[in-house]
Amino acid sequence: MKALSLVLLSCACMLTGWGQGIWDDPFESTRRTHDTKAWTLSVGTHHFDAVPSSWNSSWVLNHGTAAAPKLDTLHDGLWTSLPSTQWRVGLGHLWLLEDRLWADRLHVDVGVSRMVKQEQFLGRIKEVNGTDSALVVVDELLLNEGESWALDGQIHLLSAAVTGPDAFVEWSTGVRGAWVFQQQSDTLAPIFFESAPLPAWHVAWTAGVGVGFKVYRGRMLRLHVEADWLQLAQARTPDVIRVVDADVRGLNWLQGGYRPWRVTLTHDLFRRKPAESCANPTRSEASKTLFDPKKMKGGKKAKSKGFKKALEEREDWLD
Repeated sequence: MKALSLVLLSCACMLTGWGQGIWDDPFESTRRTHDTKAWTLSVGTHHFDAVPSSWNSSWVLNHGTAAAPKLDTLHDGLWTSLPSTQWRVGLGHLWLLEDRLWADRLHVDVGVSRMVKQEQFLGRIKEVNGTDSALVVVDELLLNEGESWALDGQIHLLSAAVTGPDAFVEWSTGVRGAWVFQQQSDTLAPIFFESAPLPAWHVAWTAGVGVGFKVYRGRMLRLHVEADWLQLAQARTPDVIRVVDADVRGLNWLQGGYRPWRVTLTHDLFRRKPAESCANPTRSEASKTLFDPKKMKGGKKAKSKGFKKALEEREDWLD
């Protein structure tokens, strides 16, 4: 997914530099018959990619001195992040932009998502039996799990290029913010480092690519892949001993570091423009021309001349 996203994103950035005017406007017919704004409904999956996917962790205490060390190993092994796919739903609003040099649409969206992450440990741990302790190999994988719920909002600029009569490719860039309103995680044994909570909120720069299809007049379906590429700001979290630090690439959670990314299917719902009518005069320039009193005077004169001629013919007939 990462390699494909990077290639598509690089191509999209180069195409953006050429300007949108090279291709036909994918939304030209929509602009003619529908409003330039639409409601959007989205549903998709939410993922957390580990950076890295596995890492070594070791905790060794020295109960002696530097000259005469007395080492005590609490754990020594490998943590591995397990893949997990969760969901997200959203509601938003989309605007078609008049100036299409860098972007042809603006999309604002809010949604709710559920995130679950699992990590497993394989290695040696300290085991205490009464007053004796020993370093033993883990017979079964130890599992560490965390779950969270979040509200998020995002603002995106989108650009598209026509690939067929009813299809287009698109790329986007924007800002996304999320607020974690509920989270919980397993409590590990004291021989492991304390798990880090997910930041209560964070703001990230996002970018993505996708494809779109016109399924009906004013109705479009868009499939989009998008990732957080840079964390701009995030809430402070308790200081804990960590082997992995996600830094600006992602978020620290549990024992590892993770980068959020999403696959979203969006349905754009444009409202059709009301039908124009000339049955009654309006304040528009067209109606002023159609119902201009000055242009209707000729009709009154023709009517009076015809009536006068009819009276003269009647008098001649009586005579």
